[in-house]
Amino acid sequence: MTELPAVVDALPYFDKGYDESGIQEAAALLVEEEMRRYRPTKNYLEHLPSLSGPVQLKFETEIMRTEFDRMSNRLPMELLSMKRYDVPPPPAGKMGDLRAWQEAIENAHVQLAHQTTRINNLELMSEYGCNA
Repeated sequence: MTELPAVVDALPYFDKGYDESGIQEAAALLVEEEMRRYRPTKNYLEHLPSLSGPVQLKFETEIMRTEFDRMSNRLPMELLSMKRYDVPPPPAGKMGDLRAWQEAIENAHVQLAHQTTRINNLELMSEYGCNA
């Protein structure tokens, strides 16, 4: 079986010299040694302070609580609403109303400008972003 190259993308930095001779092997030996010494138990995090209560409340937002409740109750996630991207014509009762048509056209222009900006941002990101 062919061994794939190691890609470390979980760190906020990238160590230099990892490709030098012997470095990968030394790191692998350190990991293997730690794995031999470590004997996980069912409750291996028991000695750590609980993240519930005051600690959890420091960062938990109302949106997070609502989402946690939804997941706890095994409810499905709401589908993404595409309504904000609609460009509807004036209501049936206002088809002859000039102002209603002007508002519909203005909405279409705003939607077009927004989508154009999004396309520009994606093009810039693909050219200059971190994965360029």
